[in-house]
Amino acid sequence: MSLTTSLLHARSGMIAAQSGLDVVSRNIANAETEGYTKKSHNQENLIIGGVGRGVQTTEVSRKVNDNLQREVRDQTANIEKLKILDEFLGRLELEFGKPGDKSSIADKVSGLKRAFQTLSATPESASSKIALVTAADSLARSFNSFNNLLQDLRAESDNRISGFIDAINSDLGLIKGLNEQIGQRTAAEKSTADLEDKRDQLLLSVNKNISIGSFKRSNNRLTISTADGRLMLDDTQIPMAFSATSSFTAATTGNGVTLGGADISANIKSRDGVLSGLLALRDTVLPQFQTKLDDLALEIAKQLDVVAVAGSTEALNLFTDAAGNAPAAFTPADNFTNGFAGTIRDRAALKADPSLVTDPTGGLTVLGSSDNRLQLAILSLFEGQTSLSQVPTVNNTLEGFAAALVGDVATSKAEYDTQLKFQNVFRDQLRDRFENESGVNTDEELTNLITLEAAFGASARVLNAVQRAFDEVINIL
Repeated sequence: MSLTTSLLHARSGMIAAQSGLDVVSRNIANAETEGYTKKSHNQENLIIGGVGRGVQTTEVSRKVNDNLQREVRDQTANIEKLKILDEFLGRLELEFGKPGDKSSIADKVSGLKRAFQTLSATPESASSKIALVTAADSLARSFNSFNNLLQDLRAESDNRISGFIDAINSDLGLIKGLNEQIGQRTAAEKSTADLEDKRDQLLLSVNKNISIGSFKRSNNRLTISTADGRLMLDDTQIPMAFSATSSFTAATTGNGVTLGGADISANIKSRDGVLSGLLALRDTVLPQFQTKLDDLALEIAKQLDVVAVAGSTEALNLFTDAAGNAPAAFTPADNFTNGFAGTIRDRAALKADPSLVTDPTGGLTVLGSSDNRLQLAILSLFEGQTSLSQVPTVNNTLEGFAAALVGDVATSKAEYDTQLKFQNVFRDQLRDRFENESGVNTDEELTNLITLEAAFGASARVLNAVQRAFDEVINIL
């Protein structure tokens, strides 16, 4: 082997070690950078004409478990959906309160019952009559308030959708640009490791907002679709779109999310991600509570509309809708109406003349100012079991249904909270596994640093030895 060959070997060894030191320093510098994966410095024997001519470096690579990475993304999407549901249900629970809270709908129903109990004891008392009308007004206002809260939360969830649609489109546009760069570098046999890290972070960002599927094509470019297989990005990007709904009532159906002009709202709701949570809240979760609230309001109004007492009927009509119609006057009578909780009122005539609560229409012949038969008949309605129009197989008292509604909100919030905690733990375990496999271990990198320093130093000593040999040859000549 000639001195020139030895020189080339030493030089290639120093270059390879220098390249390795560059990779190690990048790994150490980015050890805490989110989304950064460990980069590996690769080298191989340089063979020219069948003879070894030193060492050469190949492209920098990364080691990533694609299946584990996909599990982390999918689990993150699940968590993002639960976080949205947990947030909104927490706000709903805060306003609905607990059955014993003074502001809860359950306490307002009990308050109305207590007002009838007081009036039954002193039916001639003007103050008791005023107190009963006040209690009825307070209950009606509570129904109105909770109705407005539910629609405000639906409107907020609807408004938030637009921002996340914009974020998805933006991220997909950036991924498209990275796809082009990665494809070009792959064709040129250059490293794409850092670009793929950046693309994976954008992919995670998209997956937080909507469940997706993806696969790499032969040119290392990424194709992305919705979880049910609708194409979002290949060489071209398919835009998502959404127009915020102008206003909400209980009967409002929110606008749909489209992909390339096709409505995919139902597909999104059945999956995970922020959009799934927002659409589920707007179209399913909150409307379910609205139905329960409307049903309870209607049943209370029906029970306190026309009351059977002493073989006769008394049209108390304690509650009406905004137009002044009592349930018996609905078309058809006592018909369930979406949003009734938002329009329920205590009857205007009773507010104007509270004395009518003891003898509203004269259907019952009152036996004097101390006649409390109507109030006792009403109290028996509070004590008796009934059923709601939307769940006719379930029986309970009016107070029981009100307490159950408040309890349902608290239970739903607790269930989402429990799921969120569990899924967070599971996601963290997956992420730790991924970090152990693909993340930077600084102890290992420091060991690699020492090894590369030694290799660089050894090659440098060979270079010096060759230089001295050249000097001696020149001196001989």
